[in-house]
Amino acid sequence: MSVSGCGWGGMPKTCGDGSTANLRPRRWQEFGIWKKILGRAIKSAHRQGKINLQKISVDSSSIPSKKGAV
Repeated sequence: MSVSGCGWGGMPKTCGDGSTANLRPRRWQEFGIWKKILGRAIKSAHRQGKINLQKISVDSSSIPSKKGAV
């Protein structure tokens, strides 16, 4: 079996135990931190001419689909 990523047990001790390492990103999600980071990264890249906001694509493989949803 192939495994990717890092299990909570493999996190460095400086990140806290597994429950702390799991809780922090979940809280960031609840508080909208990830959305703010992405928004600022997009704005910065746009100002530097590194991305063109006229052509945007959403990859459906990264969006969860609910069974039976239309």
